[in-house]
Amino acid sequence: MDREFKDELHGKRIVLKRTKPEIETARIMFKTIDANREHLRPWLSWEKFTERVEDSSTYLKEKEIETLAGKKIEYGIYFEDAYAGNIAVFDINKRYQSAEVGYWLSSEFTGQGYMIEALEVVEKEFFENRNLNRMQLRCDERNIASRKVAKKCGYTLEGKIREDRYSEYFEDLRNTLVFSKLKSEYSKERVY
Repeated sequence: MDREFKDELHGKRIVLKRTKPEIETARIMFKTIDANREHLRPWLSWEKFTERVEDSSTYLKEKEIETLAGKKIEYGIYFEDAYAGNIAVFDINKRYQSAEVGYWLSSEFTGQGYMIEALEVVEKEFFENRNLNRMQLRCDERNIASRKVAKKCGYTLEGKIREDRYSEYFEDLRNTLVFSKLKSEYSKERVY
């Protein structure tokens, strides 16, 4: 896992492009987040901190420091050159060969399998080329769409962390589900 991250990863229908700290990338991200606030708000607490293009730009600069340190890589998801959302691999631990994955998608691209394909593309890169052994993802127990992505990609539900975070949207304590996939469970056969 010591090699530099690839700038692009290709699926059958999508291209994952590394999010670099460039103003145009910040503009595209902000515009998409701003148009999808109601869609993102129940699940992602950072949405409220993204009030201007400058906030996205600051995020990209901070993220780039983690990328250069080999701790995180984030890709924009593109379908026919249209920006659809992001997928990130973070908390990359070379010693334990593990990482976590997180993602979000614009509402106009949901329900079409793009996130499943994006996760499969990331798995291929990290399990086959970057010596990762374990990938995990977490989501609010009420986030049915994210749970479906995990299930369709063959992740195992490891458990539920009860009332671990406060949800401002639901005004209650949420339960977080933890899913994981091991390299030994990874299959080169893809859904997409």
